[in-house]
Amino acid sequence: MEARLETEVCVIGGGPAGAALALRLARLGHAVCVVERHAFPRSHVGESLTPGVWPLLDALGVVDEVRRGGFLPALESLVCWEEPTGRRVRGRAGEPGLLVDRGRFDALLLGAAASAGVRVLQPAVAQRPERTADGWELPVLHEGRRLVVSARFLADASGRTACLGGRKQMVSARTLALYGYWRGDTPHGPETRVEAGPDGWYWGAHLPDGTFNAMAFVDPELLRERGIGRRTLESFYRELLGRSSLLEAWTAPRLVGSVLACDATCYRDTVPIERDRIKVGEASFSIDPLSSSGVQKALQTALSGAVAVHTLLARPEHAEAALRFYTEDQRSSAEQHAAWAAGYYRDARSYQERPFWKRRALAPAAVAPLEVRPPLSEDGLSHRRWRLASDAALVDTPCIVGDVIELRRAVSHPRLGRPVAYLEGVELAPLVDWLGQVPGEGLTMPQLADSWARRMPFRRSVAIMGWLYRQGLLTEVTADGPR
Repeated sequence: MEARLETEVCVIGGGPAGAALALRLARLGHAVCVVERHAFPRSHVGESLTPGVWPLLDALGVVDEVRRGGFLPALESLVCWEEPTGRRVRGRAGEPGLLVDRGRFDALLLGAAASAGVRVLQPAVAQRPERTADGWELPVLHEGRRLVVSARFLADASGRTACLGGRKQMVSARTLALYGYWRGDTPHGPETRVEAGPDGWYWGAHLPDGTFNAMAFVDPELLRERGIGRRTLESFYRELLGRSSLLEAWTAPRLVGSVLACDATCYRDTVPIERDRIKVGEASFSIDPLSSSGVQKALQTALSGAVAVHTLLARPEHAEAALRFYTEDQRSSAEQHAAWAAGYYRDARSYQERPFWKRRALAPAAVAPLEVRPPLSEDGLSHRRWRLASDAALVDTPCIVGDVIELRRAVSHPRLGRPVAYLEGVELAPLVDWLGQVPGEGLTMPQLADSWARRMPFRRSVAIMGWLYRQGLLTEVTADGPR
């Protein structure tokens, strides 16, 4: 008789996105099973984590485990980008970024999920899932036998392969990453290295196991033009690195193992969530590796995805809000990262006419640029009269409220990337409602802030008023009317 496993949520893929989603859903009270193809620890590229990862690790409750993981702090970078000469860039004050062994890091997250009660099938091969009247059935090959996992909800965290399929929309030029691991006699400094070149860019970093990962990001067309195949990949990779200063991180550098290649093209899935399934991590969208934020974004999609899934399962009356929230969140993130990356590609002025750089500097800005406004502290400015801008409006938008997603009124404006419902923990809608009733002659900034004193501390009202002013949501009223 065929073995069966019943669960509420089945997650395909146990990388950072899958493990984080499973961990969070388990803590929200759901029965969760993870199906992971590989035994851990596994080799995986993507070892650089920005400081922005710490709040996400804290939300997952794994900060202490990561601190004890023996990973290296990323304190300084040697950057050759805007100009040919390099400059040293130190991280901001506070927690540094990390250079991790992805094998150990991924195992740590999946272990935390298992400790929270998640059933982990590993190594196990997920086959083609099928929808049923009650959810999904997923055939799995595990420990030499066939097992059918029955689940109410299915999550695809299988990475770029995206076992649930779907249509991916490219948001960057096609990019190929070539990489290898190096050792040498003497390391020259622990800094991460980032460098622009005529036909691509380079990244290199020392890793916890004593190796140095050197990567080159190029157009796939360059390999086709040169007729590069498996047999000539290593020589081409060495040629690329020879045009950079990456290997100056070592005395007598020598390659350890084979040269590898992986797709680094940016894309987003056009339908990342439905009522009975979701895609997280790179199954949903991929960002430019220039940001070194791939793992961070994977964790963010998992955390926002967990709230969306929890809402669909526990509060189905808010299903439309959950679907819209996750879809808009993914689209906004992909667009913002594409615009950010395009700006940095434009900054490589030495190569701006080269095809590689031209293709990547074309992404449109995600948000219209703000006009430069003088600070509120400027003499006389705070005593001018103001009212709500005519193009500001309140719209219903999905928001996280506790552990579920509900519709809330939010302020919308052409200069905002997306509607904003809360600021500094304060709901904006009642404040904007009141601003819309300010008389035509307007009020001064102190008068506006003082009118909110019953709702919140005066300092907080001043801070919110300042934000509205900087975002262009307040219009000055003059003798000739608003301007």
